[in-house]
Amino acid sequence: MFRFVGEPIAVMRNHPSSADPFIYTFNSPVDQGLEQGAAEPPDRYIVLGEESADDAMISVERLKSIEETEQLLQASNPSHPWATLIQAILTPEYLHQFIEILRDRSPLPELVTHQLFQHLLKVYQHKVELLIQAQGIEAIDPRSPHLKLVSCRKTGTKRLEFVFNDSQIKTYLQQSLSRFFAHAELWQELARVIGANLILQAIASLETRMGTEVFEALSPEALKQAIQDYLVTLEPPLLQERLDFFAQIYCPDVAKTIIDGFNLPHCSLHDIEKLMGLKQRPPVSNQTSLSLDPVTVIPTAIPIASSIRAQLRPDLWQQDPNKLAVFHYRSKSNPNNYIEHYITNPGDIALLPWEAADQIINKFGFDTVKLQLIFAARAMEEYEPWSSTFTVKATDLIHLLGWDKNHSTSLPEKRSAVASTAYALSCLLVKSVWIEGRGNRTVDASTPIGRMWDVLIDPHGQMDWVTGKIEKPDEVYITVSPGLWTKHFLNRAGSKAKEALYQFGYLAKDILRIDPYHHEIALRLAIQLTLDARVRVRNQSPYDYKVINLLEEVLPQVEIDKALQDKHRARDLKNRWNKALKLLSSLGWQIEFDPETYPDWLQPGSDAAKPEDWRKIKVIERLFQAKLTIKPPHPIPTLLAKLTTEPKKPKPPALPPREELTGEQIRQGREAIGWSRKQLGGFLDLSADYIGKLERGDRIITPELEVKIRRLLKLA
Repeated sequence: MFRFVGEPIAVMRNHPSSADPFIYTFNSPVDQGLEQGAAEPPDRYIVLGEESADDAMISVERLKSIEETEQLLQASNPSHPWATLIQAILTPEYLHQFIEILRDRSPLPELVTHQLFQHLLKVYQHKVELLIQAQGIEAIDPRSPHLKLVSCRKTGTKRLEFVFNDSQIKTYLQQSLSRFFAHAELWQELARVIGANLILQAIASLETRMGTEVFEALSPEALKQAIQDYLVTLEPPLLQERLDFFAQIYCPDVAKTIIDGFNLPHCSLHDIEKLMGLKQRPPVSNQTSLSLDPVTVIPTAIPIASSIRAQLRPDLWQQDPNKLAVFHYRSKSNPNNYIEHYITNPGDIALLPWEAADQIINKFGFDTVKLQLIFAARAMEEYEPWSSTFTVKATDLIHLLGWDKNHSTSLPEKRSAVASTAYALSCLLVKSVWIEGRGNRTVDASTPIGRMWDVLIDPHGQMDWVTGKIEKPDEVYITVSPGLWTKHFLNRAGSKAKEALYQFGYLAKDILRIDPYHHEIALRLAIQLTLDARVRVRNQSPYDYKVINLLEEVLPQVEIDKALQDKHRARDLKNRWNKALKLLSSLGWQIEFDPETYPDWLQPGSDAAKPEDWRKIKVIERLFQAKLTIKPPHPIPTLLAKLTTEPKKPKPPALPPREELTGEQIRQGREAIGWSRKQLGGFLDLSADYIGKLERGDRIITPELEVKIRRLLKLA
């Protein structure tokens, strides 16, 4: 896995010439590791406003010559003359002991950490330089504790100082590399190479001490024993010298292996800050409180309903003729209305083919649905959701999702799970062609393909350089922007707390905490009934259902068919249904059973005696045809009913049509207030002659002119 013989690592020039656009100079304060009065090391600030020049790149010098290094490394080559002897001495037991010595005494981790630190500083400075060149100094956040803008009065210039805490960054890097240096393969290779070198050293020493003739007369077993004795009695300073030397030799290659994995030239300034542990948490003002009310307003527009169905029913996704994964949702009342969902990468809008999309679809489920409901409820707080952004913390979401009850998973793991769930949501696209409303209130909500949610995931914590991720985040900040579908579906909400019936309903927060692993059907029902409430509220009996109709909405048809064919599956489904109704009832849902189709003995938890003819029809078939009423918790039914029964404001009675103004009325009104034709014409910017023609009927009185004359002459 690890092989560290290769080209030296390339880093930016350490000492720029005077032609460089920015001069790097070290400017660390005393409390960051420099002794009082010590000379400041170079290269820790940028002088702004000079001409640009190309960046030169050089290689890191090896502490020993390449030729010498290669000669020493030949000892591990199978074709080496002493290869058989070396292999016989470097037994697994010996290597195991030697690896423990290397782990304890090799300076390799410290050397690699230092080299990474120096390299990342150069890359970071270079990224800052490019950012300033492209966007100006205004692009730099002055609140960053590691950046300081200083004005030089003598030269009349400004410089941007890098105020780094070297010790803190190195500690952060070394902790990030802890898993990398825990890999046994790295130390096994080092142990073989250094062990082979020590054996060659022992051979040379024994030959010098014994003389060539005596040395060559030794039998293979005697030579092997002599070398083993030499290694056991090896002086600690000599061993440490070899360990230090090979650590210096391998350091550039190990560092290059790590750096290559991060593709630093394509990393953003934000990414480099994370690698160095510099990135600060977002200001508190940008974060959103997620203390949802027990009953909260949510959008129930058709893209929300269709996307939830797409997440809960992966069996309904299909492969279209272009081999793309697509989910179709077509209106039952108007087949011309439809919604389609696709899958894409978070970074672009390119649709993923079926094979790749299937991996994302498999991540959908109750967690993504719950998170979407939370995002939707939060988006409702914005005046214009389609142009708004909000930031939430994963720790707050854990509580809302009901994950705080799970004590078998650590808090950092839960934060990572929230981030993974948000990632899946960011891959969901929507395309809609939908007309809502009736009569003059129809709305063409046709939209192009766009994201359901634009999501930026920003984890904070210790970087793991093996995986390239923050495996155990201290926090994850999730910035959410609702997709542009909201502009087409949510822009006709009511003016009173967004409670208009048009695209909104109410969510009982308790359903977010239902455990899907123990109460799957209960959660499916609660979500379906929540979305149904707005759609059915104008029906004569909005909360009346038949059991089979609800089950067909929340379960795959194949599961229902198996229950009809197999008595064991039928009993299992009936028990799950009864358990779901009991849980919903305990959460405040109001459930009433139709006495004719849903008799007492069939109801959950009933001890009522079965009638004599109860075997004539299968129990599962009776259950499917049973009817019941399910209302959401109080006060949701009242709120919905209020929106539909609230009397409309009566239109003001139409005023009788006003008679046309005549010339005679103008003359009488003018004379009544004592005005001459000239005076009236002055107010109207007309001549006295024109006023006379109006009074005689020789000119038409326009509507605009009539309004002005009636106001001036106080005519009704």
